[in-house]
Amino acid sequence: MVKECSNCLYREPHPFGLSFIDSECSGCFTHKEKDVLNWNGRLEQLKEIIERHKQSNKSSYDCIVPVVGDAEDYFVLHNVINVLGLKPLVVCVNDYFYNDIGWQNLHNLITVFDVDSMIYNPDMHLYKEMIRTTLRRHDHILWPAIALRTSYPVHVAVSRKIPLIIWGQHQAIEQVGKFSHVDSVTMSDWSRQQHDLMDITLQQQVGNGAQVNTKHLNYYRYPDIKKVSQKKVTGIYLSNYIRWDPLSQNQSMLKYGFCPEYQSATYDPYEKAGSSVYYHIHDLLKQKRVGYRKIMDHLSRDIRHGYLERKQAKLLYNKFSEQPIDVKPFFTWLGMTKSGQQWFIKHKLQSVAHLLNGEQSEAYVLPSRLTKHISMGCHSEKSYISFGKGI
Repeated sequence: MVKECSNCLYREPHPFGLSFIDSECSGCFTHKEKDVLNWNGRLEQLKEIIERHKQSNKSSYDCIVPVVGDAEDYFVLHNVINVLGLKPLVVCVNDYFYNDIGWQNLHNLITVFDVDSMIYNPDMHLYKEMIRTTLRRHDHILWPAIALRTSYPVHVAVSRKIPLIIWGQHQAIEQVGKFSHVDSVTMSDWSRQQHDLMDITLQQQVGNGAQVNTKHLNYYRYPDIKKVSQKKVTGIYLSNYIRWDPLSQNQSMLKYGFCPEYQSATYDPYEKAGSSVYYHIHDLLKQKRVGYRKIMDHLSRDIRHGYLERKQAKLLYNKFSEQPIDVKPFFTWLGMTKSGQQWFIKHKLQSVAHLLNGEQSEAYVLPSRLTKHISMGCHSEKSYISFGKGI
């Protein structure tokens, strides 16, 4: 029998791995730490870690903060600058999937926090070929972007001798309780491979039909472990030291000019706002790969935070998970012919074909405990903007 958590909506199997204690999943069990840990003490531990890195740091920057421009990045920079008093170098990888809201949020982030920044634009031809490969082999279009986002900032840290990288949440802890918060898990190539990249290796993406020259894949690879160790580069996750409550903390970032985005496939207007694909073709492929859509992550998260009951969440999941998805804009961006699109839909998307047609339904009722943390989202006017300034 498939095990299902008696508290949240998660069930076996889960892409990060899920264990059970009686009828409760490991994610809900670990979440309870949030209510008993001394978070003031955890913050002091973080400050001690930062101070140790400052003593050996010869760079003009205290740390690197990787960003995409969504609400979590605003929250991270708020804490890095205003709470911890650090001078960060902001590093961003352009995935070429930003819409107008995404570019506005990214450049507003850089402007309002007045930070130095680097935006890496990967080779478009190579990047699209990598997407074609991961789409064909693994039903995934964001693997190349994730590979770059979890590797390029580390390359920058090594080359510029900046010993500290500060990330936001540790996704495997927040979703499935893979570790305890007090383990203070740090960045590693192993964790990146197992969780961020779903144990799909770069070697699996080359050869056998992929038109990719391996010598051009440097930033898709994690830097040599010896170099990372020699430069004493460490990556830490703020969610291990600050009580993480995405919906509440993301809403608080509106004061910095962050623009939330309306999404028909979720009630959360903050996470991944500004992406042309995240709640569209990516969400469809997530349904095919793991059997559920992103809304389940949001509902399970907010059950744990006490914003809604499990019974309410089930009804909302049934509503949001049936929202239709238009895949044609992505296929057009990728350069797929009409006949190729028809073949792919017929032969590769047959299990989720019911989500390709129909009208969007906006009639749903959210509990008041949830709605007080949700702000009105803006509607994107233009998608798939490869390059933009946003301000």
